[in-house]
Amino acid sequence: MREGTSGFWVTEADGQISIGYADYGVSEFGGGDFEKTYYLNRENAQKLVAALKKEHRGSLKDMIEAAFGRGFSDPKFWDFCKKHGIEYSSSTWSG
Repeated sequence: MREGTSGFWVTEADGQISIGYADYGVSEFGGGDFEKTYYLNRENAQKLVAALKKEHRGSLKDMIEAAFGRGFSDPKFWDFCKKHGIEYSSSTWSG
């Protein structure tokens, strides 16, 4: 499905974290583009950072890449959040 993953980005603001990625030329969308963003409020952002620091080192982006891959694996992220009691919301866009 993820033919042309551009990698992922991380934004931190006011203690909240958003993690997103874009894929280009996704066959399931007729060759269109797909973008997904996960949003973590302050409490859940703190849980994510604390859990990542138990297993990884470096900047937040470095730890996220080490945990979920350069192309960002949704299933790995979902499993990690479930294991650590981290809640998030998400949005998607395709075009």
